[in-house]
Amino acid sequence: MIDTRAVMRSLPLVASVLGRKYGVKVEIGGTDAYTDGTVIRLPSLPGDVPDTLLATARGYLDHEAGHVRDTDFQALKAAALTPLEKHVWNTLEDNRVEHKLASIFPGCRQNFDWLIAHVFGSEAYDEPAQPAAIILNWLLLEVRSWDVQSLSSKRDFLAGQVDMAFPGVRPKIEHVLKSVRTRCRSTQDAIDFAREIVRVLDQYANSTEKPVSPDQDEPLDAGSEPNEQSPNGRSEQNDTDPQEENSTQSEWGGESQQDETPADGDGHDGGGSSDDTDVSTAPTANENHDQVREFVRDLLGAGEDGLPQSLGDILADALQATSRQSQEGAVTVAIPTPKKAAPLTEADVVEARQASMALRTRMQGLLQTKTLARASSGRRGRLDTGQLHRLAVSDPRLFRTKAERTGIDTTVHILIDCSGSMVRRIRLACCSCYAVASALEASKINVAVTAFPSSQLPNGSYSTVSPVITHGQKVHANLDLVPAGGTPMGEALWWVMQDMLPLNERRKLILVVTDGEPDSLECATQAIEQGEKAGFEIYGIGITSSGINVLLPGRSAVVNSVAELAHAMFTLLEGAILGR
Repeated sequence: MIDTRAVMRSLPLVASVLGRKYGVKVEIGGTDAYTDGTVIRLPSLPGDVPDTLLATARGYLDHEAGHVRDTDFQALKAAALTPLEKHVWNTLEDNRVEHKLASIFPGCRQNFDWLIAHVFGSEAYDEPAQPAAIILNWLLLEVRSWDVQSLSSKRDFLAGQVDMAFPGVRPKIEHVLKSVRTRCRSTQDAIDFAREIVRVLDQYANSTEKPVSPDQDEPLDAGSEPNEQSPNGRSEQNDTDPQEENSTQSEWGGESQQDETPADGDGHDGGGSSDDTDVSTAPTANENHDQVREFVRDLLGAGEDGLPQSLGDILADALQATSRQSQEGAVTVAIPTPKKAAPLTEADVVEARQASMALRTRMQGLLQTKTLARASSGRRGRLDTGQLHRLAVSDPRLFRTKAERTGIDTTVHILIDCSGSMVRRIRLACCSCYAVASALEASKINVAVTAFPSSQLPNGSYSTVSPVITHGQKVHANLDLVPAGGTPMGEALWWVMQDMLPLNERRKLILVVTDGEPDSLECATQAIEQGEKAGFEIYGIGITSSGINVLLPGRSAVVNSVAELAHAMFTLLEGAILGR
């Protein structure tokens, strides 16, 4: 019986569950975290994952799954956005796809809220390198605070800094954001709104007018576009008192920042009142406006490296850093790739069927697993209205009863080692796998056969598997496999457990057939330990190698000649399935 709590503590199994739930493909291996629009890649991480790291990894999967499911990458590519436009788009699109995913899977909302508060609410979220990038940090917190109210104080503090350094910018961006909250329904909408926000910054950077404090800057009329305004990018307004334009500036111009900042024009607390500011020594917008606009122009022309990180990049960096620090004990899941498999000869098939006959006969009568039988009529249970006619003949069997009967509720997955050292043993191993699979299928047991490793990956790794017979597929004789590569046993076990996890059978058995020790003993040990905690039953056959006894003491057998292999497989599996 699978233990759900143990599954949720195991990152490879959690990744498998979420991947199936969201309809996306998840891979685990290497040192990089990324998505290519189709596959979400997690780096190799420790088998015993701390709670915070597990939550971070799950949040990353939720976040990237939202993009894979709902972001139109073709529209993004066609838009050919500048680095700044893409950064602003990412801020808006992250929020949009997360909301879309949470509307389908409500449990995601709690994950996202924790993640956003954990990442952006911490003190580790530093000041940007680009002076004007503080506008982007405020923009991000403004959008994120729509869902996570704990970010409001930090958002308001940044709003005060933006108003002090770049007066007049924030109200115009907030005007655009009002439309984002109600009208951003697609990737293209996010692209359009991102361009509109960048256009506000461009007009500010290239305006010849003096910057004005927020309380003097009148928001754009509802429904109007920034490029419909006067050349300085804002609506025409009455002349104002020049003394009101002496709002304090930040340290971006090389001047010292004042202790107090003015309250912004939208009700956000900017950190204090401007009444106590020494305006005789503070730099004014009139004195520094050229330099302020130069900062915004630098932001407009900045590359990706000069802009703040997005949520996805922050999470990816955290996972990658942990992966690099724990490569020795890191978990990798094998990747399925194709492997050539020819049919067994007719003589091999006949011999295998004869060998499996004894196992098939013994299992038919001795299986002990319980399953629910069909509902039958009885004297107790739930009233079956379809049986009321029995009252006419005084038959009391009016109720529907579910009884247990002796049956089969077990699935078996055979994992066969096809490494280079199996050259002289591969034929008998394949014939034995066919014989056992045929016997299990005849006993109505859901069986699968997978070879490891499969073909080599482009990076030279052999952390691969090749499903030869899948669960639910009829057993066939295409089991003449060619050996090559190493022995990625742990990686293969993780893949098999991911494959078996959604199956309905209560008992899930894995039989590993190998002639050597795994490439990574630690990876194999972690896979076995966590698999058993989750409810998988793992058994092993060691061919002329006692290494399997170290990994599976009491649940393995060692054969010293190929002639013993078939009998050992039969005996071990029979004992496992029959509970002996």
